Amino acid sequence: MKLIVGLGNPGKKYEGTRHNAGFYFADQIICDKRIAPVGECLNFQKSDKFEALIAETLHKGEKIIFVKPQTFMNLSGQAVQKIMSYYKADISDLIVISDDKDLPLGTVRIRHDGSSGGQKGLQNIIDVMDDNSFLRIRIGINAIGGNADLPEPQMSNINTADFVLSKFNPRELPIFKKSINETIDYVVPFLGSKTEIPAHTLNIQIDSL
Repeated sequence: MKLIVGLGNPGKKYEGTRHNAGFYFADQIICDKRIAPVGECLNFQKSDKFEALIAETLHKGEKIIFVKPQTFMNLSGQAVQKIMSYYKADISDLIVISDDKDLPLGTVRIRHDGSSGGQKGLQNIIDVMDDNSFLRIRIGINAIGGNADLPEPQMSNINTADFVLSKFNPRELPIFKKSINETIDYVVPFLGSKTEIPAHTLNIQIDSL
């Protein structure tokens, strides 16, 4: 079993914001042709019991559950704990996808443990589960500077909350989408496999965008 949890905030107000990178990942992977029925997407269904949107599939004999918690970011652990308890999932079954304000746009880090790095959804999951030994995929959202070939941190003069709740500009959006697509391409071959997803840092090539 794999429990793939994309973090974000529910509601139209937050659609397309940097903080909802995990939601966007979840929305894209359920439409991947290797996961979903041909020409279709899996469907998220609202579960009040789990406080989340849930989509399920069987892939190469392995049950995969896709989750978008509806608790708001800071309480993501509530939904994760309920779902893991119900399905009797192990912490090693959990994969969490979140934004990372400290990573440049176009960079993605995949790690098997570690701190939350200040990401409140990740921290709440760690606190509620009392365990940090789950796979986390951190999507870089930091703004690019004047040169799209050189993504660098640009947050020194902006409030963090305002920044993560802002939307990508037209130059940034293709980079963000490509980073999501390449991350999905990296992850999917390991689903339904006995091989765990290896730790990895992905840096997309943005010079052609």
